[in-house]
Amino acid sequence: MATIGRPFGSSKEKAFADALRVAVNRKDEGGKKKLYLIADKLVTEAINGESWAIQQVADRLDGKPAQESTVTLHRITRELTDDELSDIASRSSEGTDTPEIDTPVLN
Repeated sequence: MATIGRPFGSSKEKAFADALRVAVNRKDEGGKKKLYLIADKLVTEAINGESWAIQQVADRLDGKPAQESTVTLHRITRELTDDELSDIASRSSEGTDTPEIDTPVLN
């Protein structure tokens, strides 16, 4: 029999997931894979108006929509004098560390 999923004993073994893969790939009394029976049931529930089933079908066919995230960045700048800029440029070209510049720290 061919192995389905990861080989047993692998470092990332997930016994329940492996058991589910085996179970859904078994055939019922009529010779139809149980996975297809589950898919048919999901589609039937979606057709009957179950919103959770509709969402599941949409997520499987179209992929889940990207989650929206909001990132707020605070940037504090101050003007540097020509001498400070020159000093920074010369240190970076020499491969030495850049000088510390006094800037407020945000918490």
